[in-house]
Amino acid sequence: MSEMDTIYDEFIAEEKLKQGTKYEKMAAVVFKVLNQNNVVVHDLTLRGDGKKTGHQIDVTVQNPGLNVSKRILIECKDYDSKVGISIVRDFFGAVSQIKPDEAFVVTTVGYTRGARDFAEDEGIKLAILRGFKEEDWEGRIKTIHIQATVIFRNTPKLSWIAANEQEIEKFHAQANPEEVNKTQDTRTRSTYFYDQAGNPLEDLQSALQPIFDRLPRNPDAPTTGRHEFGEVKYVKMAGVLVGIKGFEYEYTSSQSTIETVIDQGNKVALLIFKVLDDEFDKIIFDQDLDKWTFNDDGEVTPKKSKPPV
Repeated sequence: MSEMDTIYDEFIAEEKLKQGTKYEKMAAVVFKVLNQNNVVVHDLTLRGDGKKTGHQIDVTVQNPGLNVSKRILIECKDYDSKVGISIVRDFFGAVSQIKPDEAFVVTTVGYTRGARDFAEDEGIKLAILRGFKEEDWEGRIKTIHIQATVIFRNTPKLSWIAANEQEIEKFHAQANPEEVNKTQDTRTRSTYFYDQAGNPLEDLQSALQPIFDRLPRNPDAPTTGRHEFGEVKYVKMAGVLVGIKGFEYEYTSSQSTIETVIDQGNKVALLIFKVLDDEFDKIIFDQDLDKWTFNDDGEVTPKKSKPPV
């Protein structure tokens, strides 16, 4: 059993298949990982427009776009030596008749010079899909340290500004003395803005949050200021509905440094996918593979989540 078969059995499905088929199906899953919005199908027979000859295609990627569709054909070879020109030339027979947008040959070891030259002549891309090795981490970022300084606002103190002298006089005339004595600052005890009839209109915190989000934060000194609404709003203070036009505020700010570590080592690197003569080079992790399966038509589909035990 090849290394690729072992990976397939553990992370996709343990099943008996003819030699090379598990590699084809794993390549299909990898192309689905890389093109999740596309339809990826294993083992299709396709014909070119107006052609009689059918061609067995290991993996087909279809992008059924609203305006322009795109098709990719992939030939897969799980070899322990380099792929030669004959493989690429035979695949070109299918490519020349079907005329896909892109065509790939994918293998584990590499390609002979003749195969590479022929592929370049005919516009066929050559790729490597093999097991990941520890030395493949070289030149890659395995662990990312993110350090950020955050300045957050502490709970502000608010003092309502009465809309006029009449509202102040009303408060002093109607306020319940017991309610006033319950707190040193009755002016901010309301939790809602009300209409003039005393019906709640909006939650106080939700209404004030956008205002405070725009205010500066200074960890070195308190921030004070005054905000006016531009209209009269009503709050309840010591049981009295009072009209206000704004508020004065004071708050302090605190500074904190937060460090986040993103460690790729928490995931298991299983495969490496490289396109020759291209900068595309992708690690495939265990979490990428183990969420996919195949339906009866050979299409790569998400696995159904297991019900809780």
